[in-house]
Amino acid sequence: MANTLPFHKVIMVGAGGVGKSALTLQYMYKEFVTDYEPTKADSYRTNAKVDGQEVNVDILDTAGQEDYAAIRDNYFRSGEGFMCVFSITEHESFTAIADF
Repeated sequence: MANTLPFHKVIMVGAGGVGKSALTLQYMYKEFVTDYEPTKADSYRTNAKVDGQEVNVDILDTAGQEDYAAIRDNYFRSGEGFMCVFSITEHESFTAIADF
């Protein structure tokens, strides 16, 4: 019988253009993306250690634009952890976190 690792789903949330995709890609591939391309939803899988235990992690990079709120809300139901991202140069992106 195969040994399966525990599975956890992390959702990246925040306004459009604050760097959710850049942070995700930096974590996954150790590369920094400078060009902004709006995301609808992208999913990335990797292994990580949590409290010393190896786990599978599914990172969902969501759209920050209001046009995709229905899709984003559907993903939120299955999330176990949420990474709230905002721009330190745009205070409104910080206050908008409450909307997610």
